[in-house]
Parts: sequence; structure tokens; C-alpha cells
Amino acid sequence: MNSERCTAARNVMPLVLLAFVSGCGDASGEDAPQRAAVSGTVTFNGQPLPEGLVRFVPIDGTPGPKTAVPVSQGRFQVEAEHGPVVGTHRIEIQSTDDGGYAMDDEDAIRRLRESGVKRIEAIRIPPAYNTRSTLKETVTAEGNNEFQFDLNSARRR
Repeated sequence: MNSERCTAARNVMPLVLLAFVSGCGDASGEDAPQRAAVSGTVTFNGQPLPEGLVRFVPIDGTPGPKTAVPVSQGRFQVEAEHGPVVGTHRIEIQSTDDGGYAMDDEDAIRRLRESGVKRIEAIRIPPAYNTRSTLKETVTAEGNNEFQFDLNSARRR
């Protein structure tokens, strides 16, 4: 009786595995939203943003997930495979510049105090460019998706 169950399980397992694997696929099928390569520049008060993120958040019926693209020395670029979906996006820009020190790095904080540094200069992007951003861009399937974002600390809302 036990061997009958083992035989039945051996016969059923390949079918279960086949059903599972056939349900798993990549997102490159016809139902997946089309993505596009994007690139560009980000300046803050006229200077290249040292490091940060540009988020493309789909709006106005554009399907798909939001996409974050890293900024380094004022430039960002991502290939189509990992780029934002084609359509209209709200743009959120965030600085990831922590002044070179993690706030939980006690040794670094101690060294700063000993050296007489009073304050670490970290770039703070106003909410008008991130959490409350009204910036919009359209990503196209064909053509140049190069964007220029010139941010200013005077813009608060």
C-alpha cells in the first residue's frame, strides 16, 4: 500500500512541477508594459547633484511600477530593460548625500567632533521636488528620453 502511494506521487509530481513552471515566466511577454531607456542631468542650485535618485512614478493611466534611477555627479542613465515604462510620469528627486558619514557611525561622529567640524553639509532637496513634486515627464518608446532637472533650494512647496 505504501509503495502504491509512492508510485502515485511519482506520477503526479512531474505534472505539478510542469504546472508550476509553466505559470512562471519573465515579464517580457506581450502583457508586460513597454520600458524605455532614460538619461539626463540633475543640478541643485546650479551644481551637479553629487548623488541621489530620480524616481519615475507612473500617472495619468500609465501602467506599471515606478522606477528609481541612481544619480552620480549630476548624471543618471538606465537601459530600457530596467527603465521606466512608456507613458507619463511624476518625477521625484531625492538626494542620497549624507555628507559622507552615516548617522549611526559613532567613530566617524567622534572624529568629526575631535576635528572641530560643527556640521556636516548634506544636500536636502525641498519636498516640491520629491514627496510633493509636480514635475512631469513623458517617456516615449522611440526617440530621445534625455531629461534635464534644474532644482533650486528656494522652491519650497
